[in-house]
Amino acid sequence: MSRRRLALLAVAAVLLVLFGGRWIALRYTDALWFESLGQGARYRGLLLRAVAWQSATFLVALAWFAAHTLGVYASIGAVHLPRRLGNLEIDEAVPSRILRAIAVATAALLAVATAYTFSDLDQYVALARAAAPYGLSEPVLGQDAAFYLAVLPLIEVLHLLATVLVMLASLLVIGLYAITGSLAVSRRRVRITPHARTHLVILLAALALVVAWGFQLDAYQMVAGGGHAQGALSPADKSIRIPASHALAALSLAVAAGSVLALRWVRPALLFVLWATLGVATILGRLVIPVMTEAWGAASDPTLVAQIAQWTDGFSRAGLGVLDVPTRTLPAGEVRPDSVAALTQALEGIFAWSGQPELAGRMLDDATGDTTDLRIWSVTPTEARDSSGRVHPAAVALAQTDVAQVYRLVPRPRWTPMHRGMLAWGGEPLALDATLRAGPLTYFGGLDPADTAPRGTPLRLAPERIRFLPHVAELGIVGPDEGTPGEAAPGVLLGGLLRRLMLGWALQAPPLLDDHTSNADRVLYWRDLPSRLARLYPFARFDPARGAIVNGRLTWIVDGYLMSSRFPLAEPVRWRGDDVNFLSSPYIVTVDAASGQTRLYQRPLANAFAASVARAERSSPLPADSLPRAVRLALRYPEGLLGGQAAMLARRGEHDARGPLWALAWQDTSAAGHDAALLRPTIAIATLEREGPRLWQFIPIVDARGNHLAAFAAGGVSGNGELELSLLRAAGTAAPTPQAAAARMAASPAMLAATAVLARPDVATRRGPVLAIPAAGTVAFAQLFFSTGRTNEPLRVEGVAVLAGSRAGFGADARAAVRSLMRGEGETLGVALAGAELGEARAAFLALDSARQAGDWEKFGRAWAALRRALHLEPGASVRP
Repeated sequence: MSRRRLALLAVAAVLLVLFGGRWIALRYTDALWFESLGQGARYRGLLLRAVAWQSATFLVALAWFAAHTLGVYASIGAVHLPRRLGNLEIDEAVPSRILRAIAVATAALLAVATAYTFSDLDQYVALARAAAPYGLSEPVLGQDAAFYLAVLPLIEVLHLLATVLVMLASLLVIGLYAITGSLAVSRRRVRITPHARTHLVILLAALALVVAWGFQLDAYQMVAGGGHAQGALSPADKSIRIPASHALAALSLAVAAGSVLALRWVRPALLFVLWATLGVATILGRLVIPVMTEAWGAASDPTLVAQIAQWTDGFSRAGLGVLDVPTRTLPAGEVRPDSVAALTQALEGIFAWSGQPELAGRMLDDATGDTTDLRIWSVTPTEARDSSGRVHPAAVALAQTDVAQVYRLVPRPRWTPMHRGMLAWGGEPLALDATLRAGPLTYFGGLDPADTAPRGTPLRLAPERIRFLPHVAELGIVGPDEGTPGEAAPGVLLGGLLRRLMLGWALQAPPLLDDHTSNADRVLYWRDLPSRLARLYPFARFDPARGAIVNGRLTWIVDGYLMSSRFPLAEPVRWRGDDVNFLSSPYIVTVDAASGQTRLYQRPLANAFAASVARAERSSPLPADSLPRAVRLALRYPEGLLGGQAAMLARRGEHDARGPLWALAWQDTSAAGHDAALLRPTIAIATLEREGPRLWQFIPIVDARGNHLAAFAAGGVSGNGELELSLLRAAGTAAPTPQAAAARMAASPAMLAATAVLARPDVATRRGPVLAIPAAGTVAFAQLFFSTGRTNEPLRVEGVAVLAGSRAGFGADARAAVRSLMRGEGETLGVALAGAELGEARAAFLALDSARQAGDWEKFGRAWAALRRALHLEPGASVRP
């Protein structure tokens, strides 16, 4: 064997080991991980299914490309390459076996690329086969919604595969014939051999078949969110484009048949006429005629327009789950004196950090003295009861290492603290008082009323580390002595050298091979919930995890979504960067924060289609009635779902011939960032109608011009875990928008005076987001007012601003702010202040009272000094009644 051949074999062996070995290491690592979760059989089944379909795709592509490359090879007589022997140059014929090998190798290379590109084909096939009927048929083509959600994506992928095969083969064949001289341009004329002409005409007929398939598919795509009325079907789509697509599909079949007949008659003119006719018909039927019809109004048949509008409204609502939303009218006027107690109770039920959870994290860092910014907090709204049994807002908070910040440190922490020391695990969870109030954070020992642990102590949980975390986390190492009594430690056992080598190679973690670990250790990888759930349940999307205390253990509860842009006859909304017209939350996932035990449940009232989507990935959700009671009580309305539904309600809630009358209440005016999944609702413990107090989420909806608040989309969860969505419509135009409410509160005398009292050169005052809720027969707005030092002073909440009707107030908490509101400190909104001294004295007294309630004696002293100045008292003078 020559040295050149040995070198080539060595290079091939190295590449095989690098890429093949890496693939084996990754699959081995996946298998161990699924096996550790008790899902080894599922993983093996999914792997075999994927390999089988990739192999089938490879074989089909290989047969297709090989047929064409060998077809070109059959037209080649001989190939001679120049070769120099001494001073002589001769032409040496290339052996035919080498040409055949090149043809087959080219086909194999293209087949490998095709199989890799369509590596997820098995998932589309499994979904189409397993999908259960949705139970809702569209009236245009008569298909069930499940066809568009599950079968149409497979047809689109198969059409794309056929298009890729035909186009690649055409380009390859034309290039090869041009190289071999069978296709050439000479004196402005195309010269082509009979063999090449026959081959190209066959490809032309195949292209016509693909085009026919595409036109037929186009009709389904127009119904499935591809219409020309903002994604929905338009009258021109129904009356012109869809019939034209069917006609063009039939014409394309005729062109394919004519192209085959041209093989016998050898009439280039016939081919030109056929394809020119198809091109002209496509331009007229799909572009010119529909556009002219829409421009001239010929498609505005009132009956057709009304019918399509009715379809669009019904299917748009059905796709987002807002088809039959109960609606109630909400008065929006002044606060009556007999409603003060109800207004106070409603405002005290607001979760303080609604819309701004990072504020709680910053305050927790300040309270714990952490100035490193190496921790990231997860703060979950929940409920707590006081000694009288009254429910009020609380929160479960847990800190973990911010991996991105750690890796920016110079020098970086050592490997052991990062992966098996304290930096690897979550901190002890804390229970916080989350009511609107000034002053430092208040802690509870537990969320159970019987828990008498002193404030400021962690929750009393099972004595285990928090190993599974809601944000990105590196792999962790668990020693053999860290398991629960009677149970093995979680994770994958490192074991012998071969397993450690494969794990280290796949996870890019060389310390798994040295003395940082031992054979008895276990490695936890993909332990952060985004990675964990994406690998376990790739068919769904998930919200950020929420922490809950379930039977004395910290448990992560995650809402799972199904989304698609293929729901029939529906308008889309912007959701997590995509335009979707189908969105539901049929899944609930629970993950034990210590052991990692993961369970997938089906939400109450979820339809059979959602269960079939999970079964397509060999995952069977547990039935809704198997949800533990503690988990059922900890369920919340999915925030992402509420945002999408609020966007659809704003679009479809009220409309007339001029267009929608509502819009979402965005904090900015930049439409580019208006993603419905990013809406942050006001979270509050509220009582709607005759129901008892429970956690609700409210998203305000304003009129289209942004002049007043029009409605609330309110989401809650019933006692048996069912999602409840309500539309609360504000009567009249009395309620301001959140932006207008913020401006009114900022201009109120109480807020102006409080700002003046708190103003210092080294302190910056800030305001949180405006929180809007229905309260006491009106619409109330609340806003936290806080300050932060420009040096290293901690962030401090200074008070709460409240607006209801035309009145505004400011106080240390919601109760004090309502008292200020009812005393009339803010009833001169928008009017120039009269009696500057009286206003300054009143503001100083409010700040004084707020500081006294918060126990902030430094602020008390500044307010006292301001009060003396307002009363024109010299230093040392006494105050007489």
